[in-house]
Amino acid sequence: MFLLKENDDTPALFTEMGELGHNEWRETARWVKFEEDVEQGGNRWSKPHVATLSLHSLFQLRSCLLNGLFLNDLPHTDLPAIIGEWSVTADEFARHCLMLLDQTSGFFIRLGYCLP
Repeated sequence: MFLLKENDDTPALFTEMGELGHNEWRETARWVKFEEDVEQGGNRWSKPHVATLSLHSLFQLRSCLLNGLFLNDLPHTDLPAIIGEWSVTADEFARHCLMLLDQTSGFFIRLGYCLP
């Protein structure tokens, strides 16, 4: 529990957000205590600022937490082990990759996943 004037030795959590575009992932935002965004040119970060959420975004987050797919209770610690457990055939894998890269498919909406 956080109380004012109390020493908090909890280390800061570093979080980053990546967006897939043109077959590559790019880091577009990051948070330590404040939010930093990539500026228009994509060459530097903005000044740190307090991140805010709209009411619509909070409802969308709530929906994601209630209906989304979370794999946080898996015993695995690396991605190859998780992929091995959820393995698919080569044809299914190729089909999923094409759907993930197709920006107009609405793939996640059709499956009920909650992604922007």
